[in-house]
Amino acid sequence: MTDDARPTAPPDTNPITAGEWTDRLFDRRDSPGAYDGQTGTAFDRWQTENRERLRSTLGFDVIERDGRCDLDPELVATADADGHERQTWTVRTEPGLRVPFYLLVPDEGEPPYPTVLTLHGHTPAGKDLTAGLVTGEERERTIDSEERDMARQAVDRGYAALAPDMRGFGDLTPPEDPRAGGTCRTLQVHAQLFGRTLAGDRTWDALRVAAFARDHADLDTDPLAVTGHSGGGAVALFAAALDTELSPAVVSSYFCAFEESIAAVDHCTCNYVPGLLESGESWDLAGLIAPRPIRVLAGRDDDIFPLAGVRRAFENLQPIYEAAGAPDACDLVVGEGGHRYFADAAWSFVDDHLTFRSAR
Repeated sequence: MTDDARPTAPPDTNPITAGEWTDRLFDRRDSPGAYDGQTGTAFDRWQTENRERLRSTLGFDVIERDGRCDLDPELVATADADGHERQTWTVRTEPGLRVPFYLLVPDEGEPPYPTVLTLHGHTPAGKDLTAGLVTGEERERTIDSEERDMARQAVDRGYAALAPDMRGFGDLTPPEDPRAGGTCRTLQVHAQLFGRTLAGDRTWDALRVAAFARDHADLDTDPLAVTGHSGGGAVALFAAALDTELSPAVVSSYFCAFEESIAAVDHCTCNYVPGLLESGESWDLAGLIAPRPIRVLAGRDDDIFPLAGVRRAFENLQPIYEAAGAPDACDLVVGEGGHRYFADAAWSFVDDHLTFRSAR
């Protein structure tokens, strides 16, 4: 080997760790969708433009290009439950796909019932967990301890509750891979090939279920509340950001500075939406909900959405709500525990912001 061919030492600035590189990207980030102090008509324009940016980032343009379709709702089954009726429905959310969901209707009261869209996170049980149907040790962990049976909680308070399966879970687990949640990576990377995202697909489905509710005579959807936990919290946030008729929103165990959560802690692949930061940080997305009310739920000991990042995100969200003229419409509740739902905090907020008041 000649002297000229000898390998040279890398520059002092290399090699750089993945974390250091990510920190550099955040330091140099200049997101076109980030809130920048706009007020009045400029604020309205920022929201409108950033909603369109978010829709495109999630892949809605591609979904729509494939062709919108009628919902074609189908009632599959009904069952009497403790204090409510559990209806099983499916709707067609896009050509070739029907999404199953439960509609829980309280035995007491008269229609139209105030209604809540409830969105589960990662769970093999899918909508069965949201409706409180899991049993055994799984019930002890996810319901008795983590309070993740959101639809059951809602109907017990007198609300009608919609509980769809998220893609990759429950009845939407691909049959070739029975590991619910194990398919998130496959669904996400395949969606990316077509300019789509798994988070976007799930949000699209949730909004189509919301459209079903608005066409249902027995449901009062003016407004339609939405709540979700963990991955369902992400979908609840995206859905409320895009659909200005969803209100109030309760986002559990998701809202956190991306820099301190999904960029700092390994998460499921479904959290990584290509180009999401072009629409801004988590508070910029939540700011698209303003002035509609939002409550953020966080566990003090949640190690995948750390409390410091939650507080940072919320502190940045507050000026956006002030610019929208609704400084008191956003709040943060920190509960004792980890990555879980906090039922009392969630439903007291929903009760306060729907015209209906539960009997509980």
